[in-house]
Amino acid sequence: MIAENYSLTGKQILHFETFGFLVRRNVFSAEEVAKINGEFDRRRASILAEIDPEEKRTFTQWPTRNPENPFTASLLDDPRIYVPSEQLVGEDSIPIQSHCNSYGKSSGWHVDTFDRRLCVIKNILYLQPTTADRGALRVIPGSHRSPLSEDLRNMDLYGFHDDTSPFLNASGMRGEDIPCYIFESEPGDVITFNELTWHAAFGGYKDRRSLSYNFFTNPKADDEIESMKKIVEHTPANTQGLGTVGLEYHPNWLENADNNPRRARWINWLEKWGFTDVLNN
Repeated sequence: MIAENYSLTGKQILHFETFGFLVRRNVFSAEEVAKINGEFDRRRASILAEIDPEEKRTFTQWPTRNPENPFTASLLDDPRIYVPSEQLVGEDSIPIQSHCNSYGKSSGWHVDTFDRRLCVIKNILYLQPTTADRGALRVIPGSHRSPLSEDLRNMDLYGFHDDTSPFLNASGMRGEDIPCYIFESEPGDVITFNELTWHAAFGGYKDRRSLSYNFFTNPKADDEIESMKKIVEHTPANTQGLGTVGLEYHPNWLENADNNPRRARWINWLEKWGFTDVLNN
């Protein structure tokens, strides 16, 4: 019954496969978003209180799987997140990372991975209204596929702002001028995209808030296994570079006191591949 209530339709799946992203509106209620923002406020304040001003330490995100934000942590086990994700990536897919994000600037055009051997998706819920000139996520439809993905990279789109890419600047184009779909959203809307899809956000501002839940293909073929080994190797450095604060997998979450079978499968997989070691040290 749960799967039937929250499953994607065939047309939604085709939309995602064709364009590299999918938008779902009003997935979470205003009351739920208010609860998330309350937990977000408290956790962000506690992190700021722990930081020594002399260190000039910056942070942009912290893991959701933490008892300090119980409702936010529960969303990973919410069928509104995991049912569509499993449809797109596989019933045995794994959420390796899930974060609360507090950004302070715009983000140039980029992809989250160039590796085509594993399918990785990201679900994002923005906690404030977004518009074209105020932090809305932009995605280039179909850019998860070849040859468009390579063409965009070859024209120096990666990281493109106003002061980069002489070729694009010569045409008078800014990052905002690149043809794309602009995800203007209200809190409660969710966008899911393939991490190969080119995306950006302009009009950034202090404490631009979102939640992100990613799901990875469970690797089976030899080339997929090699890709996952590289991800395990590089994930700690990548996470540190993003300014992540706190344990990715809190002991409370790993305890799985409710004996949730899906979470038990996730935990066994994360331990097997070593993510609980590299992201909790």
